[in-house]
Amino acid sequence: MNEIEFNGEIYNDERMFVLYVCKCTVDINDDVISTTIYHEEAPENYKWCVVTYRNVTRYMSTRVDHFDSESDAIAYMKKVEPDVPLISLGGKSPHDPLPYDQFVIWKERNKFKEYDYKKMYLPGGSNPREVIYKKNTEY
Repeated sequence: MNEIEFNGEIYNDERMFVLYVCKCTVDINDDVISTTIYHEEAPENYKWCVVTYRNVTRYMSTRVDHFDSESDAIAYMKKVEPDVPLISLGGKSPHDPLPYDQFVIWKERNKFKEYDYKKMYLPGGSNPREVIYKKNTEY
């Protein structure tokens, strides 16, 4: 692995964040929005989301964006991902981000790993999911 220490945290690699496209459901109750992320099987009324995780051992979620279609979620990810802050830039985003296809090549060349939900769950469970809560004013 390409672990790097930065500001007292151990990051999995050069990227401070990783993005993950997946199915979800969204519930809005008064001042709280809950997003349930389905890593395997989702209910029929699912939406799509892009979850931004801090690229540290426990992959803490920092943001979730909702979409009506997979293609919209992927388009958003392709637009945003090359602009993630990098440790080599002191935690800042690149001034001139790579086009997405070149960014993918850069990740592969450096052997960077993507978010793998299976590493976050103990073996033996079924249909892993997680819930992210945000205040409605943050939506």
